[in-house]
Amino acid sequence: MHPISKEKKFIYDVFIIISVLASIIITYISISRGIYDVFPYFYLIPIVLISYTRPKISIFVTVFVGWLYIGLVYSLGLPDTGIFARATVWFFIFVSIGVLISTYSREYQKEGDRSCGSFFNSQAGAFSYDRENLLIQDPNPKFSQFIGFDSHVLLLKTLPEIITDTTERELFLSKVRDKQRIGDIEIRFTCADGSKRWALVSATDCAEPAIYCTVVDITEQKQAQDALILANRKLNLLNNITRHDILNQLTALIGYLELSKDDIKDPQLLTYVTREELAANAIRNQILFTRDYQNIGVHSPQWHNIAETVSLVLATIDIHHIRVIVNLASVEVYADPLLEKVFYNLIENSLRHGERVSEIEILSESVSDGIDIIIKDNGSGIPDNAKERIFRREYFKHTGFGLFLTREILAITNLTITENGTFGNGARFVIHAPQGTYRSISG
Repeated sequence: MHPISKEKKFIYDVFIIISVLASIIITYISISRGIYDVFPYFYLIPIVLISYTRPKISIFVTVFVGWLYIGLVYSLGLPDTGIFARATVWFFIFVSIGVLISTYSREYQKEGDRSCGSFFNSQAGAFSYDRENLLIQDPNPKFSQFIGFDSHVLLLKTLPEIITDTTERELFLSKVRDKQRIGDIEIRFTCADGSKRWALVSATDCAEPAIYCTVVDITEQKQAQDALILANRKLNLLNNITRHDILNQLTALIGYLELSKDDIKDPQLLTYVTREELAANAIRNQILFTRDYQNIGVHSPQWHNIAETVSLVLATIDIHHIRVIVNLASVEVYADPLLEKVFYNLIENSLRHGERVSEIEILSESVSDGIDIIIKDNGSGIPDNAKERIFRREYFKHTGFGLFLTREILAITNLTITENGTFGNGARFVIHAPQGTYRSISG
């Protein structure tokens, strides 16, 4: 990740000078003793070191080393044209190797500079840690600022010192070990002042001693999320208490209206009381609707076995003498936990409004872009001008909210519902689950 430091370059330079001097000495000794085949290989050592550590000037230095070699051979060697020819060939080999390695080295260093710049100048926090002793390495300024430690202090810290929650830390480490690359796992860091800050951490195991991590601060988002959850919990509690109290008062009011009807003899007055009773019941139904609507989307969606869900619903409904046919594929659908209420509402809708329903069929069909779950009956059906209106809150028979709730529950996970039956021949509701919202059940 880092370019070669000045200290390392100095050490390399010392080795280069030593290797050049050693090559000269070995050349003198070899030629003096009539050995001409081994000593040229020693010149490869300084050429490789120069090309790797100083690629910008390596070509010039390589040519110099090559000329040094050929000069020594020509001055010390016997007047043998074969020796001179081999020396010339070695000269071009040295220069070629130097050019090749220096070119590769320059590209490697450019890539390293780019990676290093991205790592240390990133607007996201970044650091690495040693896989064996968990020591923190290479913290960038953004991470140091996030956690409140100076960079040189962080280098003395270990991962357990900044991720102090044992469960979170072990989960993080195990995921890195198992998957080698993880993204956006929520972790709490312990800062210099002892406070806790939340971050999304991504980690990559590059088969090196260090594991590289990026850190995005989400503390404010988590605080806002926690505050929102608390506010919703308080609102729901207030709604439940208020709704309970209002329903108790409405129950008493409706009871007194019923009693009043028995004692009223004036037809006109009786009409007023009847209308008051209808209004009170409408208010009661609307309050019950708020209870059901409040629960939509409160809990995370989950996978539902459709056949099991339908079976559970049928077990709670008195279907009398009506024949129910179920022909569902082995699939799970990703939906809100209130999916049971969807099927309850649709079956109850057939029983209540189908008028002459004697058969209900629930089946699934594969289509080009997903799967359709169909609930149909042989009742009176729904008029063409009401097929869309029945899903609106303002359209109602009985409570008026069941189908509206049904569409809202399904919409949480992009499921849709339509009615395309033939008026007079029965209702036909189609729940469409697009690709990605359902899966086959193996086994």
